[in-house]
Amino acid sequence: MTEQYLKNLIENMEQKKAVLMSIKESTAKQAKAMQTEDPDWKAFDAMLDEKGELIDKLNSLDDAFNAIFDRIKDDLLANKAKYKTEINRLQEQIREVTSLSTSIQADELRNRDLVTNRINESRQKIRQDRKTINVTGKYYNAMNKINLIDPQLMDTKK
Repeated sequence: MTEQYLKNLIENMEQKKAVLMSIKESTAKQAKAMQTEDPDWKAFDAMLDEKGELIDKLNSLDDAFNAIFDRIKDDLLANKAKYKTEINRLQEQIREVTSLSTSIQADELRNRDLVTNRINESRQKIRQDRKTINVTGKYYNAMNKINLIDPQLMDTKK
């Protein structure tokens, strides 16, 4: 029975690696989208939704892993020698998943900085556009007043 649970744990870790690779690819797509001249924010939001679903799947895999591991933990500790190869394989996969997870976290931090920079650039552009509109409006009003003749300069006596 424990051998089957160990196989399930190993399969679970392989699924986690696949999900993490998908998250890593999605993170790379986000970075690429943010590095363009004019980012497509709707596409970026769609990528966030996709990643959210992947993270939900990853969380459910974590829950399943923990549930299975809790069932067999005592037996594994009691019979380490018997399950040595499976334990070593599982430990290797855990190292790979941890490494991949750390890499994704670093990528996410870089993406966060890219998004922050893009948002700041957009805000700066909006401020500049508002200033331009205000200056243009003032110029237009000033030009309209040039051709006006003040009534006090006209002879009103008859």
